[in-house]
Amino acid sequence: MTVEIASIKSTPENEAVKEPKRPTLSFKEVTFSGGATLTFSEDEIVVFVGPNNAGKSATLKEMESLVSRNATLTVVKSASLYRTGGKADLESYLEKNAQKINEPNNHSYAGLGFNIHHTQLQYFDSPTDRHTVAPFFCMRLATENRIIASNPANAIALHHQPATHPIHLLLTDEKLADRISKYFRSAFGKDLFPFRAGGGSFPLYVGAKPDKDPGEDELSKGFVERLKLQADPLESQGDGMRSFATVLLYVLVADTYSIQFLDEPEAFLHPPQARLLGELIARERKTRSQLFIATHSTDILDGLISGGASKVRIVRIQRDGAVNRVKELSREKTTAIANDTLARYSGVFGGIFYQHVVICESDSDCLFYSSVLNTKAVSGDRRADILFIHTSGKHRMAKLAETLRQLDVPVSVIADVDLFNEESTFRTLFERLGGDWARVQLIWQAMKTAVENRKPPLNAEQVSGMIRRELDGVSGTSPFPKESQQAIQRIFKTVSPWDDVKRAGRAALPQGQAVQQFDELLRACSDVGLWVVPVGELESFCRSIDGGHGPGFVEKVLEERNLETDTELAEARKFVAEILERARPSGYTVKPIPSSNSDTT
Repeated sequence: MTVEIASIKSTPENEAVKEPKRPTLSFKEVTFSGGATLTFSEDEIVVFVGPNNAGKSATLKEMESLVSRNATLTVVKSASLYRTGGKADLESYLEKNAQKINEPNNHSYAGLGFNIHHTQLQYFDSPTDRHTVAPFFCMRLATENRIIASNPANAIALHHQPATHPIHLLLTDEKLADRISKYFRSAFGKDLFPFRAGGGSFPLYVGAKPDKDPGEDELSKGFVERLKLQADPLESQGDGMRSFATVLLYVLVADTYSIQFLDEPEAFLHPPQARLLGELIARERKTRSQLFIATHSTDILDGLISGGASKVRIVRIQRDGAVNRVKELSREKTTAIANDTLARYSGVFGGIFYQHVVICESDSDCLFYSSVLNTKAVSGDRRADILFIHTSGKHRMAKLAETLRQLDVPVSVIADVDLFNEESTFRTLFERLGGDWARVQLIWQAMKTAVENRKPPLNAEQVSGMIRRELDGVSGTSPFPKESQQAIQRIFKTVSPWDDVKRAGRAALPQGQAVQQFDELLRACSDVGLWVVPVGELESFCRSIDGGHGPGFVEKVLEERNLETDTELAEARKFVAEILERARPSGYTVKPIPSSNSDTT
């Protein structure tokens, strides 16, 4: 494995430098095992998302290893780095800003996360091995270190020795300490502050920081006594507080690294705190550095986008056997979703953490189909890694499907049969799912014509006359009669010839060619992941359920029927099993679902 170093800019050795500029390393390009290459700038937040075991955390580890030296890689295939400065620049910077240890001719430099012997500075100029100087440039905050990394810092001579722990920076910068405490208080309602009178260490305390009386400082006996009454060591607090504090310390306080890797920032946090942490990271982190994040959390992702949608790049990793594919959602699309309330809260971002997403028209549809999917009769012994999300109607399905497909998320859509009644909606959805409209246009048009010629729709005068007859005799201040309300609703179901098709599906079509065209259209749609309900609508899967529609119908089905064995639901099980068969990743099989079952409830 070769790691290319690009854009080397070094300060001439004979040039006088009053204030040494901090040398940097940053990623220019990374090529993944699937062959895709991502290009990076020196200042951005890159968020790796995807289903479990896709390679998110492995990507961070391998990228960190590439900063140090050549490595054996699995997810990442190759990388190239930018470098500013050289050995002389690094030595000049460390002379001024690091803690110098031992004699002048046998010394080392220590600082935040690094300890470099002067003979090892030459590794910065190496194109293949920078392991001794890499900790100066990059840091990976792993999940396993999230709790202990905010433990007390070793005592140093403040203002005389360079910081070797983020807590040291809080002790020497009161404004920074107040800002971090404010962030912590917004999450937990308590202050977070360093304790100066800790003896051989500087711990962090959580609670109410006392005010100083006249003539006191933070080492005064009275101040220390009041502090210990009003606050407790961070080490004695829960994992959530400690994890949150660690991320603040290493991402927002220790801001000298040019590359940072943050694995699962949501670890140990409740959803509101995870969202706030994501927002703080995006809004408050320093510029001119790269931050790579691996997360499983929609809350972290939503917070990052809220804090700075224009700064965030979302990259989805998907594993296919030994190959890791990556797909990026453009910043423009990310910003558009951030500004689209319905899209943002529909669960579209949740879908990027699953193997497959199924988009339905309504929340009750999601509940019904997901309940059928999770039966042992359909999924077997292993639950499918599938998320169901809804769009409150058909017209937004195409937009959400397109967004997920741009992130390489496999998508299926379930729609009632009246989708075929709206050319624009049907065509847009079919094409956004990757279909060729020319393949189905003539078939669809012929089938639609056959349906509409069978039963001409009632005109406005006919409909209004029927409604007037139902309203005859209805008056007064008492509640509107429920019988009249239901009768009027039935009238509207007779307005369009598509109403019969929606109630009965394939069975309502004119026999002969129209049925053949319908079947061919269903096959073409399912080939692109568009699943049109063959019985017309969800409620037609169980016609014996008396009354109810949407949530009411689904509630009755779930309460009164056995989804595993009910004979009337056999068609629903078969329909969902077909969707699952297409959705399963390679290596999985779905057992056949019989069209009927001898057991009933």
